[in-house]
Amino acid sequence: IFWLWCVGMSIIKADPREILSCGIFYSILIGPTILSNLYLASISIDRTFMIFYPTRYRFVITRRHVLIRIFLISIIILLIMIPHHFYFYYNKKTTKFICEFDTDIKHWRIRIWPFLHAILFVSLPSIITCISSVILIHNRCNQRKINKNKLSKNARRMKRNSILILFISIIILFSLLPTVILEIFIVHDRLFNNEIFCSKKWKKYRILLNWFLTLSALNYSFKFYIHLIISKTFRKDFIKLINFTFQRQQKQIKQQSVSFNNENT
Repeated sequence: IFWLWCVGMSIIKADPREILSCGIFYSILIGPTILSNLYLASISIDRTFMIFYPTRYRFVITRRHVLIRIFLISIIILLIMIPHHFYFYYNKKTTKFICEFDTDIKHWRIRIWPFLHAILFVSLPSIITCISSVILIHNRCNQRKINKNKLSKNARRMKRNSILILFISIIILFSLLPTVILEIFIVHDRLFNNEIFCSKKWKKYRILLNWFLTLSALNYSFKFYIHLIISKTFRKDFIKLINFTFQRQQKQIKQQSVSFNNENT
């Protein structure tokens, strides 16, 4: 996205879609966000199953099943998403903010993607995550009534995290929906309405899409910091990684200084 902004402001001349091809560029741009939404929805389903079936979930939610599910989600997304984006091609003269459609491809194949993206990959995972968070909050409140307003430290942390995930899911939903809704209008106008070549409409689409794509890209990086806040294990591992990198740099500096002193002596 930053690269596109630099091209738009004439800071960089080479367009990433020309270098990487439109298919690779859009797959890299949209793929991680779609996968992260689906992974989060998958985890939410597991968590809900744990609440409803506390004695049976260990036989269903195993490490092997989770890895198989992650693998299947990745393969399905790759098979659905990548072929669609290779229907586009970059044209230096006409490509402004979205690549050109291949004229040999049937229109329904291009039109169906925005709806799949909006319903299956944005709305549905976010709604599943919201419902799961509400169920967990309700469960924690019931446990609080049973235990006479006393919850363990882990239970209170789970309740806080579920509330946070609920708000995050709502933010994710409303940050991604504008992009896919605008994508539906752009695809429709490019295929059936010649008014898109009107300069005023073209500028509006370009400005809106740039802002919405930036918001979508920030959404993916935003999840990292939220995960860093709510997950104690992830936070410890991340701190260890930073300390290890810092210690390694110090060792390299010491080794360089020792070798430099030896050469001087």
